[in-house]
Amino acid sequence: MKCATCGTHYPEGKVFCLSCNELLAGEDGHAKIGEFVLMDKIGQGGVGVVFSAKHQDVAQDVAIKILNPSNFGDEKHMRRFKREIKTHSQLKHPNIIDFIDIYEDGDIVALVMELLSGCNLKEYINHQGALDLHEVLRISLAVLEALEEAHKHDVIHRDLKPSNIFMTDDHKIKLMDFGLAKQVRGSDDITDSGVTVGTYMYMAPEQIMGQDIGVYTDLYAFGIVLYRMTTAILPFMSTGGGEFEIMEKQVRKAPQNPQELNPEIPDELNKIILQLLAKKPENRPKTCLEVMRGLNRIKQSLTQSLSDEDSETTFSELNTGVSTLSGGFNVGDNKEQTKQTVDFYTLLSAFSVDSKLAPDQPEFDMRHPPKLGKETLSRLKTTISAIPQLPQIWHDVQDVFENTTSTPSDVIAVIEKDKSLSQKLLQQFNKVAPASENKEDNRNLSLALTRIGMDAAQSLVLSAVVPPFSSNDPHARDVQGIWFHGQAISMFARVLSEFSPVVNGQSAAMFGLLHDIGKLVILHMESDEKLGQLKQHIDNGQDSLLAEIDVLGYSHIDAGMMLALHWKLPRKLHRFIYYHHFPCWQKPETWPPDVQASSMLIHMAHLVLSSLSKDDIFDGIWSGAHRTHVKSSAAILDNPLRLPMKDASLYGSMRVKLKHLQRLFPDLFP
Repeated sequence: MKCATCGTHYPEGKVFCLSCNELLAGEDGHAKIGEFVLMDKIGQGGVGVVFSAKHQDVAQDVAIKILNPSNFGDEKHMRRFKREIKTHSQLKHPNIIDFIDIYEDGDIVALVMELLSGCNLKEYINHQGALDLHEVLRISLAVLEALEEAHKHDVIHRDLKPSNIFMTDDHKIKLMDFGLAKQVRGSDDITDSGVTVGTYMYMAPEQIMGQDIGVYTDLYAFGIVLYRMTTAILPFMSTGGGEFEIMEKQVRKAPQNPQELNPEIPDELNKIILQLLAKKPENRPKTCLEVMRGLNRIKQSLTQSLSDEDSETTFSELNTGVSTLSGGFNVGDNKEQTKQTVDFYTLLSAFSVDSKLAPDQPEFDMRHPPKLGKETLSRLKTTISAIPQLPQIWHDVQDVFENTTSTPSDVIAVIEKDKSLSQKLLQQFNKVAPASENKEDNRNLSLALTRIGMDAAQSLVLSAVVPPFSSNDPHARDVQGIWFHGQAISMFARVLSEFSPVVNGQSAAMFGLLHDIGKLVILHMESDEKLGQLKQHIDNGQDSLLAEIDVLGYSHIDAGMMLALHWKLPRKLHRFIYYHHFPCWQKPETWPPDVQASSMLIHMAHLVLSSLSKDDIFDGIWSGAHRTHVKSSAAILDNPLRLPMKDASLYGSMRVKLKHLQRLFPDLFP
């Protein structure tokens, strides 16, 4: 046999080239291990590499894990791999990947297992974001059954994480990879005393500290898996300090309450997650069975069960991460466009799947809007001049937020000048961040703002300070809808601006919050008959701007720019209001260079909101409106915005933030 990479010759029976660690192929182009023909490499870790394989006589498809060639001759790795094989051979359970055989010949040691078709849980969460409660319970109970079987044999997994949990196309859950498993009784653990092994993002405090481990160690890791399934994120993440920062948090920092990230988590499930993540082992559940009993109580309380056969998409299809849409989608600069396929549950899908492509000839040329009639202009001026001015406190608060060195105490110092506003905001903050057990803390505005963070506070504060247009607004629900929309766009714009070197986060948040203020003017000045006609035009598919012009004689952009002047808002906001619909119709070369990045970022925030809330849209006047996109504008998403278009975890975290915001609008989202 000859290595195709370096040309070294080997006798028959060898699998890897010892010079370059490449797989050696025979005359038929495939390597062999015993009676198995190796096909494709499907996985690799620190100890072993996994191939799909086929038995040459009976055509049985299997997976074969072989000791990584870089570890040949390493006695410790060889012992660890043999121990994994021994441990795995003891475990027979429907939720544990099936052990088939052992192969050993000289340096070659291999574990033969069933070949699974589907995807692992990590990939699935990256696609889906926070999982549906039915799925969480189904997956959790299966994993716990597998762990309970291992624990019956005194085996501690020590490396439980989503990538070691496999979801098959026939809707089975399989626990994999016992490479770090340890017998509770016995002296076969080859880990040096005090040495930390495992994946630090899922390690229990005692595991990090090199202390005794047990069933409780696996249950802590399961708690993090459960946290990830229900919130789409990890309880402990690095802010720049790397793995040591995460391990420090695992040992000393309490996790954020998962219900704060996903309000749909039931109270009992929330309690179970926090118990599993207790720092002290004695404060965690004692066995998998104890946790299963709690989860089964939740399952029984559900009024509707989810059939495993309801899904039409196989997990293998999800594992590809790519849709089979016809046509392509270009992302890149104008000189060299990069062809990309469309990942579901990402910014890319929101842009290219959930928004329509605008026609080459726009229905509405926004560079040359129709002139307002004298009567219409007079009505707008008269109405807007009667609207109360923004109070000085609004401008004072905005100045604080615009200052990048500001702290929560600086914001509070301004807010506390108005006692009624302080009380209103305290109630709002405590809705967003669940109240503390200490009642005194719940009366402390500074602590409440600190709990939700400066980013989340900005849109809440600024929208709360805006005065109502009248004391008795007959369209209060639509007004709420506009403020919800503004706060959601503001929140998403700030999140996305963190990736961009060219858009200021504070400005993006203000643009997002106030871009639709012209709609408030429309609700204030138009009759029920006119508003009904406007809604009918929009629901029938007419573009919302065209519908406004046809029915009202002006658009919310006209009204918004006039209100911005009346309220003495920053000039950059006037300009943004005028251009913020350009990405729906106009090609980027027609946009002024100074608004391209900010307009496109706010446009992307709109598309994400539309994608995430399509099943939660209240029946308002503008609820039937949908944004289109101009294909060539995709280049701006890549450069200069540099948005992570294919990051499913970002999309999942934005979904959680949206659910969180919806709690502040119970009339819209009961």
